Amino acid sequence: MEISYLKIQNYRNFRERKFEFEPEGTLILGRNGIGKTNLLEAIAYLAFGKSFQNSKDAELINFSKAFFRLEGRFKLSEKDHFIEAAADKNKKIIKIDEINISRISELYQFLKVVYFSPADINIIGGAPSFRRSFIDQAISQYSFKYIADLRRYNRILKQRNALLKEKFDPKEKRSWDEQFAHLGAAIIQQRLDYMQEFIPVLVDYYARISGFRENLDIKYDFSFPHQGDDIRDDLFNHMEESVEQEIHYERSLCGPHLDDIELTINDHLARNFASQGQKRSLSIAARLVQANLISSQSNEPPILMFDDVLSDLDKERSKEIINLLQGTHQIFIATPNSETYKDFNLKKIDLEN
Repeated sequence: MEISYLKIQNYRNFRERKFEFEPEGTLILGRNGIGKTNLLEAIAYLAFGKSFQNSKDAELINFSKAFFRLEGRFKLSEKDHFIEAAADKNKKIIKIDEINISRISELYQFLKVVYFSPADINIIGGAPSFRRSFIDQAISQYSFKYIADLRRYNRILKQRNALLKEKFDPKEKRSWDEQFAHLGAAIIQQRLDYMQEFIPVLVDYYARISGFRENLDIKYDFSFPHQGDDIRDDLFNHMEESVEQEIHYERSLCGPHLDDIELTINDHLARNFASQGQKRSLSIAARLVQANLISSQSNEPPILMFDDVLSDLDKERSKEIINLLQGTHQIFIATPNSETYKDFNLKKIDLEN
């Protein structure tokens, strides 16, 4: 999978630029503030249908302009596809091969992009929502059933929370609870299936990056008591036991929307005790495993994008990460200093020229 051409109009600080890319990828150079991250974001927008920085579409439009437009040519399974995205302050249109799509998730069938951001350190050290977001996106990139289940679950969660804010009919609540538990269990099981493949690869990658000096352990942290095999029954029973608390707080207090992933390094909780270098290394390793599993599930190596995430690591860790990257991916790296990435031997685009 690769992108060969990108046209940008009125996006962030770009008024109008055209870029052509090599199959191996590109090293994007320039001083800070010149737009390196914006170029990566523009490519990623065509894969996700939104900004990875959680910006609203209106905030992506170049100052004094009324809209932005992106066009990209991608190769998938030896066939070219043309993807367009345009938005003004009120409306967004995305087309695949000149046909409008109704849901952003349709893009996931075409483009596979794994984005390595400085903010990824929050996957390790941040709130549980960062880890849930990571695993939800990772699974969604090749499982459309998961996308559908998650969409339905979030809709039921919203309706169930609204019910808890008012006086309700117990029969109506039980109906919502049954749907909630059924879909919640389905989502958790898919996460557990993913982690069964994810964990051993992550343990191996992190061991290599850390020079085999650190032991990593990962487990799924349920938001409700679970010991047996029946996730659905355990979730449903806990909801019944917690009804008074949920009425008091007016929201659902258990389910996949509150679960977490616990990572420990040398028996210490990573989010509390890991150093910045350990958190950075582990977050990069997690993204590498995400890319690895996308490749194995879809037979299409995803495009990899690095927003200068290796610059604050020691040479040994950086070298091992670079070794792990040797493969068939198209790689984009944004950096003000090409020296860190000289081993990649990528064509350079200097945004100051």
